[in-house]
Amino acid sequence: MFKCYFFQAFFWVTLVVATPSFAYLQNANSNDNSAPEEVTYCIDPNWAPYEAIRNGSHIGISAQYLDIISELSDLKFTLVPTQTWQQSLEYVQQGKCRVIPMLNTSDYRRQFLDFSLPYFEAPNVLVAKSGTPMLQGYGGVGNRSVGVVQGYRQVEYISRHYPSLRLKLIASEQEGLKQLANGEFDVMVGSLMSVNMHINNLKLKDLIIVGYAEPFDSLAFGVNKSYGYLVDKINYAIERIPENRKVEIYKQWNNVQVRYSRDYLKLFLSVAVVLMVLLLIIVRKRYRGHFTRIIQQKNEEIGTLQAALLENNKTLAFLSSHDNVTGLYNRNHMIQRAEEEISRFQRFHTTASLIVVELTSINDEKFNFDTQTKEDALKVVAASCLSTVREVDVVSRFSDEQFIVLCPQTTVEHAKKLADRLLDCMLGHQLLNDTFKIAVGMTQLHEDEEFNEWFERTIKALYQSKRLGYGNVSVAD
Repeated sequence: MFKCYFFQAFFWVTLVVATPSFAYLQNANSNDNSAPEEVTYCIDPNWAPYEAIRNGSHIGISAQYLDIISELSDLKFTLVPTQTWQQSLEYVQQGKCRVIPMLNTSDYRRQFLDFSLPYFEAPNVLVAKSGTPMLQGYGGVGNRSVGVVQGYRQVEYISRHYPSLRLKLIASEQEGLKQLANGEFDVMVGSLMSVNMHINNLKLKDLIIVGYAEPFDSLAFGVNKSYGYLVDKINYAIERIPENRKVEIYKQWNNVQVRYSRDYLKLFLSVAVVLMVLLLIIVRKRYRGHFTRIIQQKNEEIGTLQAALLENNKTLAFLSSHDNVTGLYNRNHMIQRAEEEISRFQRFHTTASLIVVELTSINDEKFNFDTQTKEDALKVVAASCLSTVREVDVVSRFSDEQFIVLCPQTTVEHAKKLADRLLDCMLGHQLLNDTFKIAVGMTQLHEDEEFNEWFERTIKALYQSKRLGYGNVSVAD
């Protein structure tokens, strides 16, 4: 009996002592599991307002997006400071930091990085000294030397698609603008918001934006492949960022301003008018009506000049995006619309198709007849395209004898029916049948595909149409 009471007492004492300890350990483990995961990251230290390091702190657009993503995920981001963008790329490649929060995708970077969904888009521009004509992308640069920040995607893009351009590698956009103002090279490629901010801050009044540079920035997180599991967590947070937060960030950092030159002529005229009025008051009242009529006439002339300037600006805007022979969109506009469609596909997975039409002389000589016949033929093709395609489709004269039809949100099966109708329409014109052979190639946009890859696959289908004897529609895989 004594042993029985002894063991019961021992059991209850042990239970009372052990229960708090077990609860403490369980609570400690629970706290450890709920602690956010620390993620080291590197940035471009000299890319304001997108991102920069000032007094050891990370500021800019990417800094605010990191704060939001931290709120929406179990991640805590810790900055690893660097001196240059090139050093940041080396650090993430070596694993000294796990993430770069704002960069474009490229073939080279995909070798050591996994990418999140893009969360911020911005255009790139060409900057040059005042007096430089407007440039239609890299194709209009000619023999001018081009400054590009070392390590930026533009270096890889230009080297691949425009190998003849002379590149000058620079440390940052801010330093590049100073070198451009000093005449060390002719044109610089930069991000619109960053270039505008530095031009205003540095008071570089002789520098102007002379064109857009393809492709536009579609910025996302780059994650070292050893930590690829972070991509899903980051994507989860990106998809849940409220739209009003995005708008607030954009408004805060978008300081693009239009800078007008001072018109001393108007200032002089205003002073002259005031002096005339004072003189008229002092001398004679009868001259007042006379000078009033002169002022009204001048105002009417200014109004006429302003109206003419507005009309010329509209004409210039039209010519910059349209072909002057057929009236269709030109190459630069088509590339821009295609990039927009690719970006939409990456976000919403709405497919698109591309149709390429090419004319070839029956004598296998490239337009060996008079200019008027050639222009008439091109206009016939343009009219056939416009009368056949849908309102949502985009038609352009891509090169001398090539036409492209971009079909948004269209599968290859539906686009094939459109291409067949277009070919039948062109073959029904006597002028085209007597002088040209027509080849048509088409393909559907693939996942993670850029415009140049999409276009190259379509051209392969076009060559297949030629090998089959023209007058047919070939579809690429």
